[in-house]
Amino acid sequence: MKFILSILILLSLSGLSQTPKTSKTIDSIKKEYFNVSHKNFDQSINIANRGLELASKEKDSLSYAVFERFLGSSYYFKGDYKTASNHYFKSIKTLENIKEKGELGQSYNELAKLYRKTRKLNLAKENYDKALQIFVVLNDSSNISMINNESGVVYEYEGDYKEALKRYNLSLHISENSKDKVAIAYALNNIAGVYSILNKYDDAQAYLLKALTIRKALKDSFASAVNYSDLASNCILKHDFKNGLRYIDSSNAIAVKLKYLELRSQNYFLLSKAYENNHDIVQAYRAYQTYISLKDSVFNRESESQLNELNTKYQTEKKDLELAKNKVEIVNERNKRYITYGALAFFIIVCSISIWAFIQKRKNSRLLQSKNQLLESANKKISHQKEELSEKQKEIIDSINYARKIQNALLASEKILMEHLLNYFILFKPKDIVSGDFTWATIKDNYFYIACCDSTGHGVPGAFMSLLNIGFLSEAIKERNILEPGKIFDYVRSRLVETIGNDDQKDGFDGILVCLEINTKKMTYAAANNSPLIIRNKELIYLPGNKMPVGEGIKKELFDTFSLDYRKDDLLYLFTDGYPDQFGGLKGKKFKYKQLEELLLNNSSLSLESQKNQLLTTFENWKGDLEQVDDVCIIGITL
Repeated sequence: MKFILSILILLSLSGLSQTPKTSKTIDSIKKEYFNVSHKNFDQSINIANRGLELASKEKDSLSYAVFERFLGSSYYFKGDYKTASNHYFKSIKTLENIKEKGELGQSYNELAKLYRKTRKLNLAKENYDKALQIFVVLNDSSNISMINNESGVVYEYEGDYKEALKRYNLSLHISENSKDKVAIAYALNNIAGVYSILNKYDDAQAYLLKALTIRKALKDSFASAVNYSDLASNCILKHDFKNGLRYIDSSNAIAVKLKYLELRSQNYFLLSKAYENNHDIVQAYRAYQTYISLKDSVFNRESESQLNELNTKYQTEKKDLELAKNKVEIVNERNKRYITYGALAFFIIVCSISIWAFIQKRKNSRLLQSKNQLLESANKKISHQKEELSEKQKEIIDSINYARKIQNALLASEKILMEHLLNYFILFKPKDIVSGDFTWATIKDNYFYIACCDSTGHGVPGAFMSLLNIGFLSEAIKERNILEPGKIFDYVRSRLVETIGNDDQKDGFDGILVCLEINTKKMTYAAANNSPLIIRNKELIYLPGNKMPVGEGIKKELFDTFSLDYRKDDLLYLFTDGYPDQFGGLKGKKFKYKQLEELLLNNSSLSLESQKNQLLTTFENWKGDLEQVDDVCIIGITL
């Protein structure tokens, strides 16, 4: 997060001494504007409008352009980017006409800042370059420092952190030589931002605290509010939630007084992430709702469209003026040299062009007619192919949906589970319509079996494997009368290798098969590349398993059958790798097993249905807008 700080208003006033014709009244209005510019945006707009009216009355073009920029800056900080850009364009147009370089450089910089904020990075670079060229010619070290700071943010957005740090440090060096405290603080803040992105959080915090000390000494509440927000962001990234919340409160207290909607919006976004990472989902959701509400107030698609329209209008008017000027100069010169021969040549050229244009028009008409016929034919063919493709796609989707019904019929039935389990939940979320993950349950004599498994692949191939695996599990127990979970896995592995083990295929599944003896309440299980989890009295109990798949693999040892004398109200969890492998969060990283285990432990006192809802909500919040990477399956059972 990068904000333009109070340095912009100071720099905007740098050209006032260059206007000898400016009245004392206009000067006083400019000073009045500066005194309230970052304290009350509505009041600063009223002051700038008074100055604009007076400058227009006195025909003071330079002051008129300066007040247009002042208005743009006030609307920018209120988050009204459309109105801000309109005033910036008017300021630039006036300054270009009167050829006032210093103030023009300031206005180019303000417009570049707005483009940077709305992520139009190429336009931002273009306007920063225009401003920098002016200040280099004027040998204005203060503004050269500012532009390096401003343009460094654009390179940071593009991920070129080396170039960004180079520009920030150059700005810091120039500012320290000139003892410009405002510019020093701004450079320190930007350097801290890069260090935070590079995960150098302690270095980032040191720079931010230096900047905050300077801004407090300058009594710049606006810049201090931004600094507090940056400190909060850095603390949240380093998981220091206590200080992160404290800095957010400090930033919001100032932002509310200044009516700075954009900063408040950013702070509530940080607040939602802090609560989310601290597993307080309710507070995270409330903070995110406030963030969305404020964000919608600051900027929307219509504003962006209108901003593009204003920029296009400005560029078009500028080019039209240049073309008109060039045309007049060329015509005058030609008339001076060749007034007689030029007219004759012009007549000959016009006649030649007319004849050539008539011939070309006839050719183009015939060619266009031929192309239209070909295009019409092609459109008909494409339309027919599109209909065929849509029909085939519908058939495929219908077939896969039917396959889902078949697969669901073979998964663990609710009737069997309710008859033989005290209480349970199943969180089953396929990546596609059908799934490679599956749950399965059956009864044999006095034994109840339940499995949670992850077949090779997902989607249609994974679903085929799941059906094959379910069939072999059922065959082992129902037909071969194999009762020990480890021996059941041994049998299924042999059947998989025998059936699909050609060409070194390593298809099969990872999973857990649990056997509960109905009379003795004894539990045995087998675990392939996975392990069940017990939570007893708010304590995690990790159970052992075998590090090999049910299928062709490096190891070919026999599976163990593990025994467990469980206690009443123990919570048993079986899960595949889809949930911990999901990418998301602030940095787009995996959720991981440790975080899943902590989530299960923290929610273990809730009802199983509430646990399921918490798991689903956490998963969706973590995933955000990213794609689900794998099938997800979790079973929770009260023993």
